[in-house]
Amino acid sequence: MTQDKHTPAPKDSKQTSPVLILEDELVALSNQSITTSPREAELLSRIEKLETINQALIGRVERSMDQRANSYSLFQSAILLEEQVRARTMELRNALSELETTNEHLSKAKEQAERSNSSKTKFLAGASHDLLQPLSAARLNMSALSSEKVSPQAASIISKIDRSLITIQDLLRTLFDISKLDAGVSVPDICRFPADRILRGLHADFNTIAQQKGLKLKIFSLPLIVDTDPIFLRRILQNLISNAVRYTKKGGVLMGARRRGNNLVFEVWDTGLGIPTHEHDRIFDEFHRVRNDEHHDGLGLGLAIVTRMAKATGHEISFSSEVGKGSVFRVSVPISNQQTNQIEELSSPLINAPSLLKLEDAFIVLIEDDPNVRGAMKTLLTRWGAYCVTADSLGEINKELALVERIPDLIIADYNLTDEIVGPTVVHEIRKKYASYYRPIIPSVIVSATPTDKVIEDAANEKCEFLTKPVEPAELRALLIHLLNE
Repeated sequence: MTQDKHTPAPKDSKQTSPVLILEDELVALSNQSITTSPREAELLSRIEKLETINQALIGRVERSMDQRANSYSLFQSAILLEEQVRARTMELRNALSELETTNEHLSKAKEQAERSNSSKTKFLAGASHDLLQPLSAARLNMSALSSEKVSPQAASIISKIDRSLITIQDLLRTLFDISKLDAGVSVPDICRFPADRILRGLHADFNTIAQQKGLKLKIFSLPLIVDTDPIFLRRILQNLISNAVRYTKKGGVLMGARRRGNNLVFEVWDTGLGIPTHEHDRIFDEFHRVRNDEHHDGLGLGLAIVTRMAKATGHEISFSSEVGKGSVFRVSVPISNQQTNQIEELSSPLINAPSLLKLEDAFIVLIEDDPNVRGAMKTLLTRWGAYCVTADSLGEINKELALVERIPDLIIADYNLTDEIVGPTVVHEIRKKYASYYRPIIPSVIVSATPTDKVIEDAANEKCEFLTKPVEPAELRALLIHLLNE
């Protein structure tokens, strides 16, 4: 087929793309409605392929443009993120700097607190000794004065003064105990200890007080050895028995111990006022007291000390109570796996057995560095009928003993003495002095206003009994008679 001479030429001579020329030719040919030749078919096929290629190229260009747009967006985002990271880094550095400053302040505050606690502990130790020494002398003098024949009015005044001294004594001991427990100064020393020995001592402590109130005080125990700190356990039971005697008007108090599995449960029963149900959850709180019409003394810290000491030793405390019928408090203590050297079962008739030797027959040696306490103690012992020699040091007591041709029946020694020789050492020297007389070991008592672990351990190592100042006159008398009987 030949080309028509009248076919119009392209209007835009600048269009040189073969694809566009072919497209124009195709349009022109399609407009002529002439039968296509093989050559034209080939051209059409080429045109179709070129269109496909063109579309693919256009798609690539578009995707490339999109990628460039995305890359630009990512670039902008990266810049923003970098700025945010830089800002956060600065904030973190500032925070770390503030934290270092805060830690430095906390470290200084901790050091200051530790120094304060150390000073507090030293102050408590010194204050407890300095405050309890004159209080001990006052209690002993009041006890000696109460044995004098005085008018009923004077006897009433003496009783009130003695009661006030007892209240002060209890408050001071309680405050010292709370402070030492909170400061971590008092730490339990778990050891094997016969259970009935604790109950025997507590019976001697409280029997006279109970009798003065017209109450019966009974004990029952088992010949078992427990794993505990005897000082902590005794203090726990002492607070429980003191509360029982205080809040019981009539009837009595029973101290007992019964086995429950691998534990020995100490129980303190009373027939007192009882504790209302709505106060059960608060009974062990600090400064909480059961409200009644008679007793308003004390700070309400006795059971708080019980809780702290029980927690320190790992002993469980529980109680039950009914208003108008009484209460029972229980302390669960582990039984030792080694049950050697068991003591025969103790009961109240044994405690109430008549004395084989009275204080009137006793020769007592007293070593005490405080002149007021020494004078008051000697006066009290003399009122009880004992013959007593006193001194403030080992050298002075040796001089006094050289003037007496008699072997001492008892020794009472303060722990801290003027010549810096402790009481157990003085006891050891006096015992050694009379060892050639082939008599049993001289029973001895160490007293101190600062019952630290070392003081108590030194007394135990020398096989001495231990009493804490201020000494209860009734407790001292009962202990001395007991030692004379042994």
